[in-house]
Amino acid sequence: MLNDLLDFVTRQDLGVVLPIMLIFLTLDASVGVGLITPGDTLLLLAGATADSVGEALVLIAGGIAACFAGASGGHWLGRRYGARLRHGRLGRRIGERRWRKAERLLDRSGWALALAYFVPVLHALTPAVAGTVGMSYRRFMLWATVGSTAWVSTYVTLGAVAGGVVRRHAELLLPVLAALALIVVAITYGVRRLINGNRHH
Repeated sequence: MLNDLLDFVTRQDLGVVLPIMLIFLTLDASVGVGLITPGDTLLLLAGATADSVGEALVLIAGGIAACFAGASGGHWLGRRYGARLRHGRLGRRIGERRWRKAERLLDRSGWALALAYFVPVLHALTPAVAGTVGMSYRRFMLWATVGSTAWVSTYVTLGAVAGGVVRRHAELLLPVLAALALIVVAITYGVRRLINGNRHH
C-alpha cells in the first residue's frame, strides 16, 4: 500500500505538483490553511516528485514566491481585519494561547520570526498577528523571506533526496520514512528550543 502510494506521488508531473504547491503555500499564511494542514508534509511530497536538480530548484523557487505572496496577504488581512479575525469563530478555535505566543515572537529578534516557519501552526499565524500589532510590512517581510527561503529549501531538498533513494531502492521505503519523520521532529524541537532561548534572553 505504501509502495503504491509513493509510486503514485513520485510519478506526478511537475506541471501538476507545482500549481498545487503554489496555491497551498499562498493560502497557507494568508487565510490560515497552515493551521489545518502543516506545509511541511506538502513540501516533502513535492520534493519527492523531483526527478532532477532542476525540478527541485523550480519547486524551491515557486515555493518561496508563494510564501512571499501568502505572508503579504496575511499581513494585509491582519492590518485590515486583525481584531475581527482574532475574536471571530476561527480565532477562538485557534485559541488565545497561540495568538499570544505569536505576539511574543514578534517582540524578539528577527531570527526568531524567521525560524517560526519551522514550527507548524505558529508560522501560519505570524503574518496576521504582525499586521494586527502594526509591525511594518518591510521589516516583517524581510524576516519572513529569510525564514520561508530556509524552510522551503530544507524540506523540498529532504523530499527530493528521500524520493531519489526510494526510487532506486524501493525496499528502503520504511527506513526512509522513519528517518524523515525523525529529522522533521528534530528540526521542530531544535527550533522551538532556539525560540524559547531567545525569549529567556
